[in-house]
Amino acid sequence: MFLVTGAAGFLGRQVVSSLLAKGEKVRALVLPGDPLASGLPEDVEIVYGDLLDDADLTRFFESGPEPHILIHCASIITMSMTPVDLVYQVNVAGTEKLIDFCLKTGVKAMLHVASVHAITEKPGKALMAEPEAVDPDAVVGYYAKTKAMAVSKVMKAREEQGLNASIVYPAGLCGPGDHGRGNLSQMFLDYMDGKIPMGVAGGYNFADVRDVAKAIATLATGNLWGEDFLLSGSYITIMDILDNFHRITGAKKVRFQAPLWLARLFLPVMTLTYKIRKIKPIFSEYSLYTINANSNFDAEKARTMLGFESRPIEETLEDTARFWMEQNK
Repeated sequence: MFLVTGAAGFLGRQVVSSLLAKGEKVRALVLPGDPLASGLPEDVEIVYGDLLDDADLTRFFESGPEPHILIHCASIITMSMTPVDLVYQVNVAGTEKLIDFCLKTGVKAMLHVASVHAITEKPGKALMAEPEAVDPDAVVGYYAKTKAMAVSKVMKAREEQGLNASIVYPAGLCGPGDHGRGNLSQMFLDYMDGKIPMGVAGGYNFADVRDVAKAIATLATGNLWGEDFLLSGSYITIMDILDNFHRITGAKKVRFQAPLWLARLFLPVMTLTYKIRKIKPIFSEYSLYTINANSNFDAEKARTMLGFESRPIEETLEDTARFWMEQNK
């Protein structure tokens, strides 16, 4: 039995599908009232509960004839540069609680889904691979700090308490099925609504969520426990993303690219606009930092040992656009 936290989320749902495609049994931890739970396949055993609640986790970890394997996908993404208590509770305290349950219930292994944001950035365009250690004080943004804190706890439990664990570090996730409307999906929706008059200098490394999920399922069902893997895709600029949206949809082309200093100047206005619209901002102090940071990640180990390969970003963007156009018919 594979226990999956965050199973109704963007990545979690794809991980569940990849496991089912391999003929595996899946038990999903889903928050009560989560509207996305209805989209999970019928043959998934759903446990409604909170990963911060001991009673809920006791039901989730209930053992069967063989030890379970935990895949921890649940986390909260924030654009905040300062501490947010709920983000800490879920990303850090939640991970710590899951580690404790793994150790006391005797699960076979734990696969922790981290993020490339937990990796200390190297200068320039220096290549970054799987880290031997992480430093929450050396990364920027509260999401990155909490993901690094969580990784530290998994590494410590692995080294000092014998936790059988692997850690994966996905790059920016994109692809169809993003009902939670992450940054790239929101960018497409804003583009189609004519709310992106200009692009911004910079870009990032994106990987297709379907390929990342497939690699996670391969690792979880294999015998490479203890190995960590960076799951990155390819770098693309914001302007190239917008050009692809124009190519795919025929909507108005965005021709002007704002330099970083101008984007920062207009940041308060953009922040207020997104607050009024009650949606997550695609441009913030954190996102502007991120798209101008080093995102030269090396997924060679995952390609060699897991057969991982993220499909061309142009294909992912097209599938993302088609998904949202179909949703909005």
